[in-house]
Amino acid sequence: MKILVSNFGRQYTATLLAVLERQGWLARFFTSLAANKFPAFLHRVFRKRAFDQIPASRITHFPFLFLLERLLRKRFPKISQWTGDLFDKAVARKLNTSPAQVVITYENTNRATMKIAKRLGKITMLDLAQIHHNDIVRYGQWFLSSERLHAEQTRVNPRKEAALKFTDYVCTLSTFAADSMIKNGWPASRLFILNLGIDPDRFAPKQHYAQSGPLRLLFVGTIMRRKGIELLLNAVRNLPENAVYLRLIGPMGDAADLLRSHSGLFTYLPFQHHDALVRHYQEADVFVFPSLLDSWAQTVLEAMACGTPAIVTENTGAKDAVLQGGGWVIPANDRSALQACLENLIADRTAIEIRGKKAQKIARQYTWEHYAEQLIATLTEIARRENIPLQ
Repeated sequence: MKILVSNFGRQYTATLLAVLERQGWLARFFTSLAANKFPAFLHRVFRKRAFDQIPASRITHFPFLFLLERLLRKRFPKISQWTGDLFDKAVARKLNTSPAQVVITYENTNRATMKIAKRLGKITMLDLAQIHHNDIVRYGQWFLSSERLHAEQTRVNPRKEAALKFTDYVCTLSTFAADSMIKNGWPASRLFILNLGIDPDRFAPKQHYAQSGPLRLLFVGTIMRRKGIELLLNAVRNLPENAVYLRLIGPMGDAADLLRSHSGLFTYLPFQHHDALVRHYQEADVFVFPSLLDSWAQTVLEAMACGTPAIVTENTGAKDAVLQGGGWVIPANDRSALQACLENLIADRTAIEIRGKKAQKIARQYTWEHYAEQLIATLTEIARRENIPLQ
């Protein structure tokens, strides 16, 4: 079996590519920029865009499109759609000479690629990093501007829908994302779940659980409305004074105004290196991630691996792990539910240590090795159904 992968961005594709390369299945990878195609000095500049686990000779990239999109996207927001379309059409033109029987793509830059792939008789798979586009609009009413919602409905979603018409299989990151696809009409028989992983050895479990003092809450992620930052801040504001200590860690998104209006309720760190971040996970009593929409949420697993139980919403894909006993799952966009959960923990911390120790064991199941096993099993099953020889 030979597989072609196309992703204008990066996401978790590097891990997928490494698995395909080890199996001898990777035919070609198309992307906007791959640092390992550059000389050493440029490789260092763009190191976050390196795909070092696969040979550079198997990569085709379009650095001009990458730089154009990065330089102009703030001034011309629609530039991303234009560069994505150019990339998509360029990949589609290459399919005719590709030996690949299977084509894996990602949303927003795959409409032409999927259409031509099906015309050529290839099997197509969407590696879906989010949930179904209809539900993004549905939940987006909680955190997107009216202009952005209009753009999603009129420009983005029709393109995604067009690509799905030429898609044979969809892989999602969680049951939350899978349920979203099924609810919107995608056949369960053509749907697979591939949970992302962590390296548990990088996240040592804590040795102590505090029994007194303010309840130490931690959020790690982009500081944005979609992550439920406003919900979290409002819940903390309504708790008794000095009952909790809240720390926020992550790059600033669209919620800077919320932090300004709630100043004094939290401490904020825009960035932490790995070792420092692990200490924050260990020192926290509870990890709080009240996201309005996340198909997975890697930081939830990282906190759990450190023995810190998590509070997440039903709209967080990582609830798959939390529901096994590693914390608490509350309704999405429900401040009173979050506040009640926190009040219960302030009054009685007994469950924190019990669930924290269980969280550590649960998180260790979600490794990148497990992701690789799921991916290989999925592609093997697809090959069996489509009569594609593995070797």
